[in-house]
Amino acid sequence: MSSNDEKIIVEVTREDLENLLCKELDSNIKVENFTSKSLTKPGDNYGSTILAVEVFYHKDGTTETHKLPIVAKLVPESLFLRQLFDIETTFNKEVRAYTFVAPEFYKLQKEKMFSENEILNVFSKYFGSRSNKQDDINMKADESAVLLMENLKFSGYEIRERRKGLNLKHMEFSIMKLAHFHALAVALKLLKPQVFKEKILKTCEGFEIGKSHDEREIEKSISNTLQFVKDVPECVPYIERIGNALHTDIKMRKEKTEPPPREPFATIVHNDFWVNNMMFKYDKSVNEIDDDKDHEAPTAMKFVDFQVTIYESPVRDLIFFLFTSSEDGLIEKHFDDLIKLYHKTFVEILTKLDCDTQPFSYQHFQEEMNAVLPSEFPHILYLLNPICADSEGMEEQSNVTRDSMFKKRGGDVYKKRVSCFVQKFINNGWL
Repeated sequence: MSSNDEKIIVEVTREDLENLLCKELDSNIKVENFTSKSLTKPGDNYGSTILAVEVFYHKDGTTETHKLPIVAKLVPESLFLRQLFDIETTFNKEVRAYTFVAPEFYKLQKEKMFSENEILNVFSKYFGSRSNKQDDINMKADESAVLLMENLKFSGYEIRERRKGLNLKHMEFSIMKLAHFHALAVALKLLKPQVFKEKILKTCEGFEIGKSHDEREIEKSISNTLQFVKDVPECVPYIERIGNALHTDIKMRKEKTEPPPREPFATIVHNDFWVNNMMFKYDKSVNEIDDDKDHEAPTAMKFVDFQVTIYESPVRDLIFFLFTSSEDGLIEKHFDDLIKLYHKTFVEILTKLDCDTQPFSYQHFQEEMNAVLPSEFPHILYLLNPICADSEGMEEQSNVTRDSMFKKRGGDVYKKRVSCFVQKFINNGWL
C-alpha cells in the first residue's frame, strides 16, 4: 500500500459524545450508549466521514432515558482524501461557520428587527465540536476531529436527487436563500467591519485543495477532463478554449497570481453549493396524498458542508449552483430570470439591513459576472463529472484513490449539463 493509500479508522466514542454534549447542552448529561451508521452513500461525499448517531442519555440525578438523533462529522479515512481536501484547515473552517458565522448572522437580523419568519435559518443546530487532541480551534485539525450537528432528517428535511436536479420551484427558493446568505455577510462588512474581520474572514481563511498533486497528476486530470468533454459533440469546437482555461487556472494557482476578490460584492462564498449540500422541508398539510416533492414548493431549507468557504464574489456560488443543480432544460428557459431573482433578493435584504445599495445596481452586478465568471469555469467543469456520477459502482470513501476519483462517471447526465454549461459560457463571452 502506498503512503497516499494509507487509511485510518475514524470513530466517535461515548466519551466524545458526553464531553461535547455536556459542554454545549447541559453539564449534567450522562451518555448511556449510542448507535452509529454511515449517513451517506458511496460517491455522495468525499471531504469527510459522516455518521448518523443516536445518543441515549439521562441527566445526572435522574433515571429517565432520552434519545438524541445527531450527525457526527469526522475526517476521511483515506490519507489521499485528507490531503486532497486540506482537512487540517478545512475542518476548522466548518466549525467556525457554526460558531462564528451563524450567531453573527442571527444577531444582525435581530438588531435590524427581522421577524422570526424573515430571519435566515439555513444552519443546522450545533451540538459541539473538537478539532484536535488539544481541543484548540486555533491549531490544525487532526484525526480525532469531530463535529456534532442535528440530524436534519429527523426534523423533516430531505435531500433531492442529484442526477435529476432541481425544478423551478426549488431553484427559485434556493436562490433567494443564497442571496440572503451573501447579503448578510456584505452587510456585516459595511456595518460591523471589526466583527466581519474577526468572524467572517476567519471562517474564509485560505486552504489548498489538491495540494498533494504533483505536475504529472495535474496534467493527467486536465487531460482526462478534456477527453470527457470531447465526448460531448456540442463542445468539440471549443476544446482549445477549454484547455486554455484549465491550464491558465492551474498556472495562476501555482504562481499565486489570482486576482484579489472584487469589491464591493465580495462576501462569504459557500464554494460547493449544489444539490447534495442542501436539504429541503415541506408543509405536509399542503399535499398529504402526493409524496412526489417535485410537485411541492419547499417551505424551508438548510445549507450543509461549510468546509471550503472563501471570501470571493457571490456570483461564483450562484453560477456554480445553476449549472450543477438544475433539471434538464431549465437553464435554457429561465437563466436570465433566475439571475434577476438573485439580484433582486440580494438588494432587498441589503435595503432591509440599512445598507446603501447604490454600488450594487443590476448593471454593476452584470459587470461583476463578466469579470469573475471566466475564472469560475474550471471549478464547474471539474466538479460536473463527480456530481453527475451514477451511485452504482461508486467506491466506499475509504477506498477512494486519485485514479478512482477522476474516472469518467456521468454518462448522459454529464453530457447534457456540460453541453448547456459550455454553450452558455460561450454565448456570454465568459469562455
